Amino acid sequence: AALGLLADVVRRPLLAAYELEVWRQQTLDDLALARADPSAVAAQVARRLHWGASAYGAVVTPTSVRRLARADLRAFHRSWVRPERTLVVLAGDVAPPQALALARRRLGGWPAPAAAMPPDEAGAAQPLPLHDVLVDMPGAGQSSVVLAAPWVASGDAERRVAEVAAAVLGGGYSSRLNQQIRIRRGLSYGVFGDGESLPAGGWWSAAAQTDHANAGQVLHLLRDEMRRLADEPPAADELTARQAALLGGFARRWETTAGIAATLASHWASDQPWAALEAYADEVQAVTAEQVRDFAGRRWRDEALQAVVVGDLDAAGGALAAAAAGAWRVPLAALDFDRTDLGAGR
Repeated sequence: AALGLLADVVRRPLLAAYELEVWRQQTLDDLALARADPSAVAAQVARRLHWGASAYGAVVTPTSVRRLARADLRAFHRSWVRPERTLVVLAGDVAPPQALALARRRLGGWPAPAAAMPPDEAGAAQPLPLHDVLVDMPGAGQSSVVLAAPWVASGDAERRVAEVAAAVLGGGYSSRLNQQIRIRRGLSYGVFGDGESLPAGGWWSAAAQTDHANAGQVLHLLRDEMRRLADEPPAADELTARQAALLGGFARRWETTAGIAATLASHWASDQPWAALEAYADEVQAVTAEQVRDFAGRRWRDEALQAVVVGDLDAAGGALAAAAAGAWRVPLAALDFDRTDLGAGR
């Protein structure tokens, strides 16, 4: 019954006008809340800094939400939701013959559109010429500090090295960034690293929330630790611990049916061979400290790093100004995501 409902929604969605209006108002409310959140604004600015005019750099804005019409949704569905682009994953107590029979019954008569697939227009990163950005948000409770760096594309041969390098820096409580910023200095409740690998490239960022007066110090520490990884590879016990953390997270995905389905679907969507899942543990454990150091030295040079700080800049004081000398300083009200350059070209 569930597969029948899903198949009907995918093949014949109503896309009702009133539902679009409900979604529109909810989304506009969400965007208004995000505009007042330093961490949300910082993440959006960092994305745009790295990807620039590429489709991956797009940020949902009130303007784009208001102009979306039902005809746009219907045209998008006709062009992109197609049987040859669809994967069905059934995870649970279902035998393969039963699963295949269900899929054929519910989706077997789905005809492919006559029109060819639209071209994928998501190109490689086109980083903005802005190296650092300071967004002034007077009255904010804390500052959000983000340092963004290039990473690997989904099919890159160094993807496992990149994952281990990211884990050493910002993958969990005992990572280098958390050791320096949270544990030793108490400047933040935590530093969170996040990577995104896409066919055209990837990016990795480390983010922390802190008191305004500490924003400059946190930014300085983020940069220092990324530089240090290029000079000081992880020690044997450090490397083993971070590899174990990655393998533990990977293993936990297979403990629930939802985790199994999500892992298989995301792997398929990134166009990776199924054998890569079986090889994951061996590939992660094969990464050496020297490979991590070499990766950081080549990919995370100073000129490739882009920083964003969103908060009360007056309260942040001279320490932040010194840590981000030459940064573009912009009031929140002047930050314009409808412009590729965020409004810096005005």
